[in-house]
Amino acid sequence: MPLVDNAGAAIYWRATGRGEPLVLVMGLGCSSALWFRLAPRLARHYRVILLDNRGVGKTVVNHALVHRVAAMAGDIAAVLDAAGETSAHVLGLSMGGMIAQEFALNHPGRLRSLILAATNCGGYHAVLAEPKVWGLLFSRGGTTPEDALLAMAPYTYAKHTPPDLIDQDHHVRLANYPALQGYRAQLNGLIGWTSYPRLPSLRCPTLVLHGEEDRLIPPANADILATRIPSARLVKLAKASHWLHTDQLDQTVTAVHGFLRGQGTPA
Repeated sequence: MPLVDNAGAAIYWRATGRGEPLVLVMGLGCSSALWFRLAPRLARHYRVILLDNRGVGKTVVNHALVHRVAAMAGDIAAVLDAAGETSAHVLGLSMGGMIAQEFALNHPGRLRSLILAATNCGGYHAVLAEPKVWGLLFSRGGTTPEDALLAMAPYTYAKHTPPDLIDQDHHVRLANYPALQGYRAQLNGLIGWTSYPRLPSLRCPTLVLHGEEDRLIPPANADILATRIPSARLVKLAKASHWLHTDQLDQTVTAVHGFLRGQGTPA
């Protein structure tokens, strides 16, 4: 099992496909197994590098109350070293998008381009979900994993997404469900984090990708990111929510691949 040591953790990673390197960074409480839809499609054109963030999956880390965003961004750099890559394109989803922003800000020389999916800038400038959604995020541990996923589904999947696709996602999530302490440490790491004042310093090609029906991280957050990041491209997907690559896989692949080809990446 490929592990790389970094700052008190053994970070699990793996790679698939061939081509320019593309790192995928998953969101809160989710392991890299949740890329099971998108990664194989992108691996037709790129060397897709996956990692488990601190607190989830096969990454090994001592108990911590907080897994800070900056520390998880540093884990990307360590994985790139282990993979033999000096730089890469980076795609982050949700919390993974926050980690990707931090990586871009802290390691600009290692970034070829940036894709921010279903994410926000954090802090007071972020547009928050309705209070009920926040209650669900912070109530983990008080209900079963199955019930927690079912309760969150209306806020993270589009209205017309087939139930069997949601069931498939839940099956993978339940098989890789995080320990409560790891989930809470990630959640605690997001409290107080913000990229907002630093975003204008970014100079890398950036795609901001968001589902129009996202009720976990409202679409207005995409407008904020696209406005703050110089020359960022904004794409909003119709009939897509937070899990936009489940709701609209083909459109997600088209948007990502089209953007990367525009950076000089061969098909």
